[in-house]
Amino acid sequence: MGGAQPLAATLNGAVFLGIDVDPARIERRVLNGYCDRLALTLDEAMDICEDAREQMKPVSVGLVGNCAEVLPEIVRRGIKVDAVTDQTSAHDPLNGYVPAGLSLEEAAEMRRDHPEGYAPRAMESMPFTLKPCWP
Repeated sequence: MGGAQPLAATLNGAVFLGIDVDPARIERRVLNGYCDRLALTLDEAMDICEDAREQMKPVSVGLVGNCAEVLPEIVRRGIKVDAVTDQTSAHDPLNGYVPAGLSLEEAAEMRRDHPEGYAPRAMESMPFTLKPCWP
């Protein structure tokens, strides 16, 4: 999750949910004022977003999670969204992508110890972030 998207969203009065697998990236965005809140679960993030919507206040929320896991759950729950963007480095499945089912630490370990199995696993997860099946 970059800093420009959450900041642009709130400057324009929107409610923004950004997802990043690396909590340190979200923490840095919050500390620097580019993102308002950090959430550890989808439920927490949705509560913050819904509260902001009800109060008609802009907010940006960084959710710690993997898009390959979170986006299908958003679809399954029937959560309505206005726009979806992706900053995933899908052009680099070894170094720029964390496959579903792996923590950030597990991904780093697998890249180091089993790179031959990492890229195929990343490629299996990419369809969930590159082209989710929105209703």
